[in-house]
Amino acid sequence: MKKLLCFVCAVLIAVLLTVSCASVKGTVDYSSPVYKGVRGEQPAYTYLVLDEEYRSPDGDYTIPYTENAVEVAKATGTIRFYFMVGERWLLDTGVDAAYLGDSTLVVFPDGQTMLIDGGRYQYASILVQNLRKLGIEKLDYVLLSHMHNDHYGVLWTARGIFANFPVGTLIWNGSYNTTDSTMTGFNDAVAKYGIKLVRVEKGDSFDIGDVHFDIYGPVEYDLVGEQVPETKLNNSSIVAKMTYGDFKALFAGDLYVEGEWRVLEANEPGVLDVDLLKSNHHGQPTSSSTEWIEATTPRVVFSTTSPSDTLYMRFSKVGARVFSDYMDGYLRVVSDGYNCEVTAAIPRESTHYINFDKLVETRYPGSFPDR
Repeated sequence: MKKLLCFVCAVLIAVLLTVSCASVKGTVDYSSPVYKGVRGEQPAYTYLVLDEEYRSPDGDYTIPYTENAVEVAKATGTIRFYFMVGERWLLDTGVDAAYLGDSTLVVFPDGQTMLIDGGRYQYASILVQNLRKLGIEKLDYVLLSHMHNDHYGVLWTARGIFANFPVGTLIWNGSYNTTDSTMTGFNDAVAKYGIKLVRVEKGDSFDIGDVHFDIYGPVEYDLVGEQVPETKLNNSSIVAKMTYGDFKALFAGDLYVEGEWRVLEANEPGVLDVDLLKSNHHGQPTSSSTEWIEATTPRVVFSTTSPSDTLYMRFSKVGARVFSDYMDGYLRVVSDGYNCEVTAAIPRESTHYINFDKLVETRYPGSFPDR
């Protein structure tokens, strides 16, 4: 009888493992150093383009990755970043063509989740679809870098995030934008959905599982509770660094050059040195000063616009590979706390930046080999 019970248990365990492994397959490439746990003399940075069979068809703006992000993160001990603001989607505002803003899903190694910003309200249905495609059922955290509509728009609109996913905690800088309607909409939504509010400022820190957060901005404390104009609100964006093992990532909202200088002046040299950087103010030339780039020295940069030649070259000179939603589509960045894997949703059609990319090879030979 005991032998029979042991046999049944063994079969059940084997079935469970098979189901578990099958559910995390799809667009995950387990041959990467990230999943093998390889630790060489230097971290491995790999770059690949999603297989054509997984790419979104023309006119489909949803994310092409097929994986349960929470399950994969827990099974592999990885931190996962999904940069998504509508693949190559420009919004017709009636005045000009505008990008949809910023939105990044972060899935932590213990399976907890965070959405950093949400993009414009017109992106709501697509973002909700994207999160569901990645197996997201709830958001433990939402981090709102600052209160501009290309960052909060999706959050409390009728078809948006709060209406479709339980949200635990919203982290913000405490400052409203210039309109009463935004302030009212925000406060009403937080109360309606029972979301915990946490305001952060320079010097704060906290942990989400094994991932440590340090807050290096905002440094303009007088803005708390105020309705402030665009420049000041951008420069009061939350500056958040995540550390998982040896891997570090930095998100700083829409800091302008002036705001970057203020943050650099207010913090100790070296603390902003990271591996992954979300470029400030969508990658526009209003930001990413030489001083900021030299202080952060990232290896991977993501922009939500097509970056200028000047900024692309600045990043390349410090050894960073630059990616953007316009050129590379949805981007997935994964780290095991040491190595880093970058997966682009689409291959680049242009070779315009190829000479800049060669600068990265000069600084870090063998970095980002195409796979």
